[in-house]
Amino acid sequence: MITVIIPILNSMPYLAEALASLERQSFRDFEVCLWDNGSADGSVEEARRWIPERLKGRVVTGNPLPLHECLARMVEEARTEFVARMDGDDVCLPERFRLQADFLVKHAEVALLGGQIRCISPSGDFLPQDEWARFALTHSDIVSRVMVLGPFNHPSIMFRRSAVVEVGNYQVPAPVEDHNLYLKMVPVHRVANLPEVLIHYRIHPASICAGAGKGGFHNRLALESTIRESPRVFGIESATFLKMRNQKHPFVFLPLLKSALFRSSQEKILPRHLLCSREFILAARYMIQKNDFLSKALLRALSFA
Repeated sequence: MITVIIPILNSMPYLAEALASLERQSFRDFEVCLWDNGSADGSVEEARRWIPERLKGRVVTGNPLPLHECLARMVEEARTEFVARMDGDDVCLPERFRLQADFLVKHAEVALLGGQIRCISPSGDFLPQDEWARFALTHSDIVSRVMVLGPFNHPSIMFRRSAVVEVGNYQVPAPVEDHNLYLKMVPVHRVANLPEVLIHYRIHPASICAGAGKGGFHNRLALESTIRESPRVFGIESATFLKMRNQKHPFVFLPLLKSALFRSSQEKILPRHLLCSREFILAARYMIQKNDFLSKALLRALSFA
């Protein structure tokens, strides 16, 4: 029922723990596609100790690709409609696949589904839970969140293969291959996050995100993607959205109001429900400049509405 796609590049010493967490899944109807992108640390040898004897699936070697191309190939070659992402250094909780598969079966309108995470250190200890690691649940709140923050944890998502192929699959290079995919998905497909913790997400210096986070590189690329897609996703012209994100718009509430009206027609909700939602107000507060007192007052009023 599910294909689990795992791109790896030197995933030791964490890979065994990651694969063991798949072996402990309560939902067993899945196969693994693990694609090696040139590991030289024993990752391939470790993967072959698990796949296909202990975990149904295959290990692909000899064809290293950039991450986005690797992911796109695995999606194209998946033999199931449900595809789950995972990385070789994270840990899936035992109920992850059951919870996600049950939800997608019951909610045919949802094309991409994430969940909550707990961040762990290289040694597996829990880390403080920052705001970026708390993910909105509903489609509307997720679209509000993507204005300023990542809306999903990439290794936690499960999606319908046909929907991802329809929007063009993974296209943009790492580290924003996932963010770009979400921006293409939300105007045409419903998305959601589960309230349950699905994975333990490992943060360590050798990870792609850790490297891309240095000097704000990841944030800059994510912002560029969001600006390009802002007319389709938020109904806001790219130049206007850039001013908003740089806190340079003189009256940010006006384009936010226009966006709420645009999105309410797209998402089939009342504009006031969107304007008064916690995620919308939080996103707006990220974009208000210091002297925009009128926008601040209006948002304060909405927060009490």
